[in-house]
Amino acid sequence: MSLVLMKLSKYKTLIILFFLYILFWIIIISVLKILFQPAIPIALTRLIPLDDVLLELGIIFIISLPLSSLIGLIVGGYLIAPIILYLHKKIYGSKMHYGIQMEQRSEKIKLFSKSLFPTLMAINLASILFTPTIVQFILTADVTNIFENVSKIPMLTRFFVEVILLTLTFGLATMLFSSVWFLHDSGIIYSNKQKIENSTESIVLRSIGDWYQIILRSYAGIGAIITYILVVYDFITRYIENLGAPGNIFNIPSLVLWLGMPLYLTISLIPTIIINDVLKRRRISYIKRFSNKLGIKDSAVISFEFKKRTDL
Repeated sequence: MSLVLMKLSKYKTLIILFFLYILFWIIIISVLKILFQPAIPIALTRLIPLDDVLLELGIIFIISLPLSSLIGLIVGGYLIAPIILYLHKKIYGSKMHYGIQMEQRSEKIKLFSKSLFPTLMAINLASILFTPTIVQFILTADVTNIFENVSKIPMLTRFFVEVILLTLTFGLATMLFSSVWFLHDSGIIYSNKQKIENSTESIVLRSIGDWYQIILRSYAGIGAIITYILVVYDFITRYIENLGAPGNIFNIPSLVLWLGMPLYLTISLIPTIIINDVLKRRRISYIKRFSNKLGIKDSAVISFEFKKRTDL
């Protein structure tokens, strides 16, 4: 019992934050119902068997997105991580020596540093999929007609589409980054030190997880910046075009709601981050068992030696 209480105390702040996230969306949905609730109930998307646009939105944020990231964690960690390790060993194995660092102590969970880049990648992928064909496929005609054609709130329509697409891309982004978490926590590193002892090449020493993370972060960061610039530009252009139109003023809070996505999605990852931490020992054992099959068995001890330069 005391062990369970200790575990819960570790996640206390995150659990409270997630409950506040749920409360936030309940309030937002309630406000939107007052402002935009149509006389006749309409469906948001054909993908959810309901006829309440705002209720569907709440379900996506409170249930679908956390569930999508959780599925991404399991698939990415237990399927993609071993594949990445295998490919790295296959491609660089002849030039590198691999080892396993001693298991590190459990660290404090850093929500934003761990969740930010998966969130940015998910938003970027959703924006790439944002095309007229996709919009027509996933949104019902009534939603497009009421919020965009009649009320002239294209920013709210875009927000709806992006949120629906995120149920797919959020899981995909989490799948890719969860493999980073699995590999990083396993402590597997590689170095060319033993291969270049008698050469002038620079020494390489890096974690497999860090190597893969740099690749993903580079794409996620640059892609998200470009996405936000294009969206804001499109918003300004369409807002000016619709000046004086009924409902156009609501494009401003709709844009704020859209720009706040990185924060919402980061917090929606909390259940996945907690489960990822709970499974830490099992994850490490799983990756180490696989690495043993690849011949990665040596313990790695990292040390640095500094000497005064004699060529000055």
